[in-house]
Amino acid sequence: MIGYDLIKKVAYDIQKNLQMPLYIIDKSGNLIYGNKDFFEKKAGFLEIKVEYIDEKDIYEVGEFICYNIFYNNVLFFTIALERKDEQSKKVLYLISLIFEQLLQKYNREEFLIEALTGKLSVNLVSYYAEKYKINKNVKYTVAIVESNNEIDDAIKIITNIFDKGNLYTVKFDDKRFVTIFSYKGNNSLIELYKTMKDMIESEGYMKVKIASSSSFVPIENIHIAYREAETALLIGQKLEDEKGIYIYEDYSFPEILWGIDIEKVNNFIKKRNIDFGIFKDEELIQTLNAFFRNSLNLSETARELYIHRNTLVYRLDKIFKMTGLDAKNFDDAVLLKTIMILTKLYNIPR
Repeated sequence: MIGYDLIKKVAYDIQKNLQMPLYIIDKSGNLIYGNKDFFEKKAGFLEIKVEYIDEKDIYEVGEFICYNIFYNNVLFFTIALERKDEQSKKVLYLISLIFEQLLQKYNREEFLIEALTGKLSVNLVSYYAEKYKINKNVKYTVAIVESNNEIDDAIKIITNIFDKGNLYTVKFDDKRFVTIFSYKGNNSLIELYKTMKDMIESEGYMKVKIASSSSFVPIENIHIAYREAETALLIGQKLEDEKGIYIYEDYSFPEILWGIDIEKVNNFIKKRNIDFGIFKDEELIQTLNAFFRNSLNLSETARELYIHRNTLVYRLDKIFKMTGLDAKNFDDAVLLKTIMILTKLYNIPR
């Protein structure tokens, strides 16, 4: 069971964001948290409170609205606000959720899963981070690792790559685990993930996909990084399934397009009167992607593709004949890029 010191700490943090006095009273009527003037205002409070000892909803006592917090179905303490309007009741209910979660017991892995999926308040994440000695003074990023095989061996390989002081692995199921880590290496994240992927696949004899957040966040906000990694995995697999490594920052534009009504997508594509044969021509798609990557620069694109500039121009002209869009023109290039993404995101028949 949690102690009163933690209850006071959480209550203090909550009170900083409230415009009304908050009180916490134990089942014997002693004040755990709040101004001492509570005792002057609570005349008859304990007598009335007996009526509500089993109450599991908001109730009113004198000047207060109250909510009972139970532990193992026994009243543990009562939270009270010194106001009784409807907005205050909503606030009290939200406060009750924080304390009810606080009474749950999580082992480290359960805690990290709840924190990653955004099911814990900032105060609870902070509390459990301290309990499990997770460094709160550094910022973390998140990587999701998925495989068609069982991933226990992959977890062992990953833990040998990092400084174990700032690495936390969480197994979600037999095919997915998550790493939370603070990275201070000299190489980019993509290089790190290439190393991770190569080591897992060569030593663990399994194929994996890795998706990562771009943000580095305090442990209290780790759900933000996890959401980024999930988005990168979802969109990355749709657009570049063969790539196998997906970084959130690479999918900002596709993320904007994700969630559009499918009928609108189909209507938008039909209006363009495009020869969908272009999407089956790997050479032309490779050329377009390189052209976009090099900011529509002909010379840089030709250099990357190891082709003559005239060959590149010929391919772009071919694309123009098939789509009616000139990739050398910025507006047309944006349309081409949008259509390429939409057809993959929504599996438009090509």
